Amino acid sequence: MMAGKTTSRLRAGPAELAVMASVVLAACGGGSGSPDSPAPAGDASMGGSAGQDGGGGNAGAVPDAGGDATKDVSPDLGSGGSAGSAGSAGGMGGSAGSAGADAGFVLPPSVSCDPQGDACQSLAASPDIHASFRKDYYLPVNEYNEPTPVPKDGGRFHIAALSKVSGDVTGVLLNGQNVDQMLVEPKMEWYHVWPTTLKAGEPVWFAFHSRDPAWDSASSGQIEIQTTAGKAVDGAFAVESTPAPLTYVTTTDDYKTFLVYVRNQGSTAQEVTGLLLNGRDVLAGGVACVPNKQIAPGESTMFTIPLCTPAKPGDPWTVVVTYANAPAAVGVGRVIKSHFMVEAWSAGSDCAFPGATGSTFAAHEAAGFDTQYMYWGNNGACGYDGAQIANTVAPSMGDFFVLVGDNFLGQSNPETAITDTSAVAGFLTGDESDGQVYVNGVPPAAEKAANARQLWSMYPDLPVYNGGKTNKNVGSFAGMTDIQGMDYYVAACAPHITAWGTHPPLRGAYDYLRNMRNNHMPLPTWMYAQGLHGGWNRAVLGIEIHVQPDPQEILVQAMSVVAAGGKGMMWFQTSQLEAKHSAPRWNAISAINWTLRGVGPLLREGDLSGAATVDGKVLVEAIRARKAMVVPIINVDFASAPTDVACAAVATEAMVPHWTLNSIAPTVRVQVPGDLGVADVFEVLDGAVVDSSAPWAVDQRELRFEGVPLSNDTPVRLIVLASSKDLRSEVAAAMAH
Repeated sequence: MMAGKTTSRLRAGPAELAVMASVVLAACGGGSGSPDSPAPAGDASMGGSAGQDGGGGNAGAVPDAGGDATKDVSPDLGSGGSAGSAGSAGGMGGSAGSAGADAGFVLPPSVSCDPQGDACQSLAASPDIHASFRKDYYLPVNEYNEPTPVPKDGGRFHIAALSKVSGDVTGVLLNGQNVDQMLVEPKMEWYHVWPTTLKAGEPVWFAFHSRDPAWDSASSGQIEIQTTAGKAVDGAFAVESTPAPLTYVTTTDDYKTFLVYVRNQGSTAQEVTGLLLNGRDVLAGGVACVPNKQIAPGESTMFTIPLCTPAKPGDPWTVVVTYANAPAAVGVGRVIKSHFMVEAWSAGSDCAFPGATGSTFAAHEAAGFDTQYMYWGNNGACGYDGAQIANTVAPSMGDFFVLVGDNFLGQSNPETAITDTSAVAGFLTGDESDGQVYVNGVPPAAEKAANARQLWSMYPDLPVYNGGKTNKNVGSFAGMTDIQGMDYYVAACAPHITAWGTHPPLRGAYDYLRNMRNNHMPLPTWMYAQGLHGGWNRAVLGIEIHVQPDPQEILVQAMSVVAAGGKGMMWFQTSQLEAKHSAPRWNAISAINWTLRGVGPLLREGDLSGAATVDGKVLVEAIRARKAMVVPIINVDFASAPTDVACAAVATEAMVPHWTLNSIAPTVRVQVPGDLGVADVFEVLDGAVVDSSAPWAVDQRELRFEGVPLSNDTPVRLIVLASSKDLRSEVAAAMAH
């Protein structure tokens, strides 16, 4: 990505249009990457390069954008006073003029939709098999030189259909071959079929990844899903990549509505002609809210639909968006628990569970953590039992959860071990599992996917997670579990997968996280941030040298999770020994945790829009949800930087190199979708709701924040553009402690 401004526009016209319109999908009952176009670490586009350290503009460039569409009109900035007209408003929470003020908006919506269809009406079932093929995303080798091969061949498939029979799945044939026999280099790395007990006329999907170069020249494939009652699916599917892929599919917290996000990565507008949820066209049925069927180049769009009956975690979903002049966007997955977790992989010595010997649970709870990574079984010196924590203790608390460790399937009778799933966030099947795509011709991802299917069969309502560490291999792993993760740390001289001698850039954590998200979309991600880990320390002449990230480094990496589209925050690691050594570091973790507890529901529901731009060496994004846009702003303008050589020379704590940041005041612009009105503007800072730190003004559909203060002490900010003034109190209530 080139430094400088990259604009993302809501209004029609400029090539950079990157709008996020909103559509909610309602149903009854129930990307195309290029090896040479890695996911940009920053903007919501999926093309372009990762960008240089300290690069300006938003985190990535819209691939086909040209020029600068920023408005020349610059209304006066307010500082709390009233604005002059409906088209111009300003202030530190200033009031809007005329029509906007009458409706309680500083920026009223300009478009709306009112679907007239009944969510419970019977809609015609689509007989077609729909499929999308995407290439793997990766970062530029000259910027991130990791010892992994470039993923040029093959890619990932999502295939959606309706079952013709009712029965249990017994096998899947792909081009006439049993998929269990294809799990060898380079035929297939992993596969999934879901559900495994099918009902005639209900959705069934198949997903897989293959590095077989034959797929790059194929125009179609053949799939057969076999069951105890005969063939559920039998037919051809297209091998096509769409210029306007699905970027995220989820449900609202109450599971009563589906949210579907699409982004047009191409250079020409796309017209939506159909929107199928679970094989029924909810657009033709008048159920889906689609404010605009035209998706301009660079534009992001959100569709919404209220369901006839609420979905349940573990339910299958298939989404197909058809276009007038482009291949369809197809996505498949499982409904995931509606929980934005703030999780700690705590040091074993912390014993961070309620009732444990020497427990530090209270310290973690006070710091905003609501989830702990937990190995199953009897945990030795800490004196707690995993089964008791998961089945009794955590459910009784109501706001504490556990992420079950990757030793679970090795326990006796794992299928009956969990008797109450309400406080289980999910399962981990491995961490940093993507080091090699093949080992002696066998793909490790196949075993992880098999573990996921085994866990789904035992506990279908619980999601399965796996963590990654590479930018070039992760695309071959993304999709083997419900949720994908990633870690890449840029401070405290932490080990890095890229070549020694070139220290990770400050924005490296963001770039790796965002690249992983692009590979896993439209599915959710839980992302790591760098915490406090005693393993990074060194002993010199018998003296322990604490080599840990400072507060500004902690906050930059944590806010990178938000800007990269994370649906959960994971810390590696937490250590009360390190917290006692440096209270400011622990306080920084606590401050951002409580901030995320406040906006977490918006982040989990929303998706990256690319609708925010900035001048200077700053990363910025705009996460669009139904009720708000959340704008993370990250200072990457540094005065000093660590090097691998300096890290190697550390002999005292004073010698540990750190990123130190300059004080800057960039201008941030946010293009607001036409279907979203803005009634309130506020920040969430250090776990509290506060007024905007910068004066702002409205120009047509743009909110401009002039001189956002960033520094080494305050390296990140989080602005919320709320559709209701009630959201301020909702966010504050979620952070109460």
